[in-house]
Amino acid sequence: MALLRIDNLSKTYHPGSADAVYPVAGVSLSADDGERVAITGPSGGGKTTLLMLIAGLLKPSGGSISLAGRDLDGVRPDKRNLAVVFQHDALYPHLSARKHLELSLRGAGVTRKQIPGRIAPIADRLGIAECLGRRPNALSGGQRRRVALARAMVRPADLVLLDEPLSGVDDEMSDQIRGALLDHWAQAPATVLIVTHDERTAEQLGQRTLIMRGGKLG
Repeated sequence: MALLRIDNLSKTYHPGSADAVYPVAGVSLSADDGERVAITGPSGGGKTTLLMLIAGLLKPSGGSISLAGRDLDGVRPDKRNLAVVFQHDALYPHLSARKHLELSLRGAGVTRKQIPGRIAPIADRLGIAECLGRRPNALSGGQRRRVALARAMVRPADLVLLDEPLSGVDDEMSDQIRGALLDHWAQAPATVLIVTHDERTAEQLGQRTLIMRGGKLG
C-alpha cells in the first residue's frame, strides 16, 4: 500500500508570463510503506523543489500530495510528521549536538525517559557519541552532517526526506555514513525519499531509483 502518493504535482513561478519557470511539472510518484526511493538527475532538474513541496516549505501550483492516507493540502510543515535533512545542515548555533537530537525527539512526542535510549545507538552508529556535547562551531563539516542525519534518524516519522545526504563529506566518510544508514534501516525500516545528483548514493541507498530532468520524472 502506498504511504506517499503524489499526483500531477507542479510548481510554477511567474505563470502566464514569458518568464514562467516550471521547476516541477506534473510529477506523479508513490512510495510504499518501508520503501526507499531515490531520485537523481542533473542540478536544476527540480529535485530539491519536489522535496520542499512534500515538506510543506513551498506551496504547489497544482496537483496533490497525500501521506499515510491524509491529504497534505494546507497542512503546516511541523504537522506533517516528517524527518527532513536539508542539503545544508541547518543546525542551531547555540545548541549542542545532543540538544538537537533531543529537540527532534521531543517534537515527535517521545518521552524524556525514552530519549537517551533512542539517541545512544544512532550516535554510536554514526560515530558522533564523543561529540554530542559540542555546539556546531566546534564540529567538523563531516560531524555536522552526521548530526543532521542523526536528528532525522532518531525521530519517529511517517516519511524521511533526504536532500543530498552525503553533501560536503569525503569519500571515506561517505562510505561510513552509507553503511550506518543502511544498518539503521535494516533494523528500523522507514519510508525514505532521497534526492541527489550522485548516482552512486542513489543506487546504494535507494531500493528504487528514478531520474528527474526539467521538472519531470523520466
